[in-house]
Amino acid sequence: MIDRRRVLQLGALAALTTTVLPACGTDEQGQPAPQPTPDSQQADELALIAAYDAALLSAGPRATVVYQRLRDEHVEHLVALGWQQPPPAPVDANSSRRVLIRAERRASRIRSDAAATSPDADQAQILALIAASEAQHVVDLEAL
Repeated sequence: MIDRRRVLQLGALAALTTTVLPACGTDEQGQPAPQPTPDSQQADELALIAAYDAALLSAGPRATVVYQRLRDEHVEHLVALGWQQPPPAPVDANSSRRVLIRAERRASRIRSDAAATSPDADQAQILALIAASEAQHVVDLEAL
């Protein structure tokens, strides 16, 4: 369940991303960043879910609660974008908190870039909210 504080944080992050996103839409040479396809965005979300599944295998009690919540939020991201819930994937690697933080930062950038360049306003809003959620995941992971 999302509490009032979390909703306010997500709203503030969404507002920030819509202000900052125009500057994030180009690469170092000033060229527009490539637009991730829906399939690549789905693959990124599925990779994050698999990373959390791996992290859950060796997590302590406190981390388990956080990792499971964040994993479940990534499943919600898939559903919000109209994708099906992922099938259970085999997990063969361990994932550390540091790996999860890097993955969340990368995912937030990808969703922010996709939101900035999306021709569909509704899709852009969903992507911006997901980017904000993934940025909040970084904060949650760093607080562990």
